[in-house]
Amino acid sequence: MNELCILQDDVPPFPNEVAFKIIEEELGQPLEALFSKISSETIAAASLGQVYRATLRATGEDVAIKVQRPQIEPIIYRDLFLFRTLASFLNGFSLQKLGCNAELIVDEFGEKLLEELDYTLEARNIEDFLENFKDDPTVKIPGVYKNLCGPRVLVMEWIDGIRCTDPQAIKDAGLDLNGFLTVGVSAALRQLLEFGLFHGDPHPGNIFAMQDGRIAYVDFGNVAVLSQQNKQILIDAVVHAVNEDYGEMANDFTRLGFLAKGTDVSPIVPALEAIWQNSAGKGLADFNFRSVTGQFNKLVYDFPIRIPERFSLVIRSLLTQEGICFTLKPDFKFLEVAYPYVAKRLLTDPNPALRERLIQVLFKDGNFQWKRLENLISLAKENVGQMSSNPALRVKRVESKLDLTDTIKDGARLFLLDEGIRRKLILALTEDSKLHVEELVDVYKLVEEEVDIPTLAMQVVQDLPNVFRDFVLSWSNSVLSDR
Repeated sequence: MNELCILQDDVPPFPNEVAFKIIEEELGQPLEALFSKISSETIAAASLGQVYRATLRATGEDVAIKVQRPQIEPIIYRDLFLFRTLASFLNGFSLQKLGCNAELIVDEFGEKLLEELDYTLEARNIEDFLENFKDDPTVKIPGVYKNLCGPRVLVMEWIDGIRCTDPQAIKDAGLDLNGFLTVGVSAALRQLLEFGLFHGDPHPGNIFAMQDGRIAYVDFGNVAVLSQQNKQILIDAVVHAVNEDYGEMANDFTRLGFLAKGTDVSPIVPALEAIWQNSAGKGLADFNFRSVTGQFNKLVYDFPIRIPERFSLVIRSLLTQEGICFTLKPDFKFLEVAYPYVAKRLLTDPNPALRERLIQVLFKDGNFQWKRLENLISLAKENVGQMSSNPALRVKRVESKLDLTDTIKDGARLFLLDEGIRRKLILALTEDSKLHVEELVDVYKLVEEEVDIPTLAMQVVQDLPNVFRDFVLSWSNSVLSDR
């Protein structure tokens, strides 16, 4: 494993004169015309390319120049051909024993690998990540100079940071490890559940800790995309896990492509329940993705499960980042950060789909779950507290409170407009023939410091005309539909 780690950034480099010639060929100008200086040695050399530090002659900015290894493409095609040939011999075995096509696995692997050879595609990936994280003060994505990029050369902003391969240097820099790791986990989950565009190769050589507490990513050749539908199904799976609805969890696997459509999921439900109960039952302190993945892998041999390529990248990405967390802090609890992030998103994200998931979490078998609401608010406040310890947020003076204003306004609107929700909430308040005032007081105590009640009341009053209009439209539509 240590030998394989060398491929991340410590491969023997190819000669400078070869690299400099490739740069000039790709950019169409002499090196001296573009850069006032360039490092005489590589900063990092990986399996597909190597990196130099340089200074732009026009602006004086420090940049990183990534140059592709010469003749790497035919080598990769040769190796893929050999793998594909071997897979054709193993295909009967893999279909029978693993329920998957060995040739297809090689094709999926090869497709992602060949994408990494086109640096113009990587430049576009960087622009997408810059757009996604433009308002996030805790994440640094390097700028890219598209006019200085070609299929074999990429020029991007230089990142001054500490590699996550050096945990001691991070500690020596005086960085708050808990704050930094919280930022890292939140950034990973945002990529997966919010943007649907995530870094497919977040190994320690591609992640840096900045002196101000930000996390920085480099190397965007391997990224993957999740559709809006798949993002919502993943959130559904989290909701079903919280609700311990294992039948729906099994259906989520079908919707995500782990099981073929029409597969009878009933035999899989007890196995999923056993895995989740065994892992979550130990508590967050002992829960980790590696153990869950190890148990889930056993299901592949017992049931017709195939892991889609995009989700093999998701699993690898999460496992890799969890491994970085453990390297930096052996007793780090991944879910103790992940759960509060998901709770905060469920409570504060204005996306209608997430509002619907929040309702699913708060109701179980038609009954309102007061304790679950309290737990969600506590976890969401915990996420805000964890993030606010990061110096990058303090410098930007980001609000360190949980803002539930929009959620409460949406809840009030839903209560007035949705007869089904209104009935359920009234029943929740009068369940077991008693008024649940104590539960309401407990919830209020949790949010009283987070919500400006007079301002919220004013906003609700101002919104009443719109609510009344929507109510009239809804009523008129129901009358017309009855006819």
